[in-house]
Amino acid sequence: MAQVTVRMMGVAKEAAGRGEEPLTIQPGSDVSGVLQTLAEKHGPGFRDAVLDPLTQTPVATLILINGIEIGNLQGLETPVNDGDTLILLSVTHGG
Repeated sequence: MAQVTVRMMGVAKEAAGRGEEPLTIQPGSDVSGVLQTLAEKHGPGFRDAVLDPLTQTPVATLILINGIEIGNLQGLETPVNDGDTLILLSVTHGG
């Protein structure tokens, strides 16, 4: 098993009920797998806030792994390794 840290800001933080949490993942997991694990852990409110209901891909959320936006890596298929830090930064704002 691998241990990662997930930091959540904005809508993701509100939906998860916390700003940071350690997460145990399977070795060889990717960003998509981590998002699915978080959605299973935090339920429909988190899933609806972070993932598109049809594609189950992030919506209005920037995702960084160790400070690098995943679009500059392998996108949702970016491997996540033991000790990594993921940041979920929701770009949706309340009014």
